[in-house]
Amino acid sequence: MRPERARRGVTLTELMIAMALLGLIAVSFAGFLRSMLRAGIQAQTQVQGTESVRQALARVELELSHADQVTIASATLVEFVADIDHSPVWDPGGDTDGDGIPNLRDPDTDCDAAAILTPATRWQAGYNLTDDDEDGDGKVDLKERLYFAGGALWQDLSVDEEPWGRRVRKLLADVSTCTFTYLGSKANQLGMNCDGNGDGIVSAAEIDACAPPGGPGDGDGRLDTAGEFSYVTTIRMSLGVDVNHDGKSDYSLETDVYPPLLPLKPLQQ
Repeated sequence: MRPERARRGVTLTELMIAMALLGLIAVSFAGFLRSMLRAGIQAQTQVQGTESVRQALARVELELSHADQVTIASATLVEFVADIDHSPVWDPGGDTDGDGIPNLRDPDTDCDAAAILTPATRWQAGYNLTDDDEDGDGKVDLKERLYFAGGALWQDLSVDEEPWGRRVRKLLADVSTCTFTYLGSKANQLGMNCDGNGDGIVSAAEIDACAPPGGPGDGDGRLDTAGEFSYVTTIRMSLGVDVNHDGKSDYSLETDVYPPLLPLKPLQQ
């Protein structure tokens, strides 16, 4: 019988080569896992940012749709008057003036239309085109602010001219960008003479530059007078969020809101 051959072992060089190959494979696989994890986190952040911005803009659109008069217009804050039926204390089933007509169906809830309007225009009372005090207490029923501060988008309400800050609500956190832009309309009676560059768009700068008799502008570079505010028909809002706090917007969106009563009230005054 032939003697059994001695079994050959693994040399140190072979072992080192195998370990190096395994190390390369492990490093490559770890890099792949990191990239996949990073992509997954980015996708999740994008989805979260998209949903939060869309919900916030939907809320802003709802609030601005009730505006009938802008009182402050800046890049980070818009203040406006809204109808009493948007007030948190309004009772649609109540009868403020005791005339037997529920507030919900009463166009003149404090029964003062005869004192402020002519018979031909009396139907306008109660729709906030002329009467901002529909509960008869001598104060503006409802004013609202939407503003950007401290990395968040906020809403504030003032009922019957109460101090600001009592009804504040955060609409969106982690806000990276928030800008309000104000536009007029060349098709509107108040803006037809203010399209200075003829592009069909009446910008805030053009409203401000449109001096009497053609317009209300005072040329100071900003919208800051009641006359200038009355020419605003569109409020544009750009909103972005930084969910992962990396200093970059994860998602941004822009919307234009056309409050239906905004261009009408100045024509009734």
